[in-house]
Amino acid sequence: MESKKVFTRKNKPTDELHETVIKNYKGLELSYKEVYYLDYEVDENTGMINKDKEVKHYTKNQMSRNLKALKSAYLIAKGAAAPDEIINFRTRYHIAASTLSVVLGFSKNTISNIENEGVTSLASGRLIKMCLNNLDMMSYYVKICDAIDNNKKAELSEKLMQQRM
Repeated sequence: MESKKVFTRKNKPTDELHETVIKNYKGLELSYKEVYYLDYEVDENTGMINKDKEVKHYTKNQMSRNLKALKSAYLIAKGAAAPDEIINFRTRYHIAASTLSVVLGFSKNTISNIENEGVTSLASGRLIKMCLNNLDMMSYYVKICDAIDNNKKAELSEKLMQQRM
């Protein structure tokens, strides 16, 4: 993963830092990766900068990403499929993200978006998890999918069947 740079108060680039944090949210203890950068402490009342102490600061983009990570952790705790689970499933069965998306009835890029940005809704996350954990259900969705041709259906069904044996 490429390290992003953020400019500090000295107008010098610094690396974006990552830290696993544990937060209590809606009664659940959630763990997720938070992004931030370090810069001098600023007294909010006086505006004075304390050059002896560095504290966490967040850009608007980092705050948005941290909120998405918290939401994703919450949805996973409530039963949605984690991005890693989807990636592992696709790797094990050699299924493209776009193919898995259309088989499950989503738009073509949904699975890729979830893998890269995290879970977006509890309903879709739970459906995906149920299908990943139930090969019969996944096989059924492959069978009734109109968005892929019969050759691709046969290929996918065979991949799923081989793992059951």
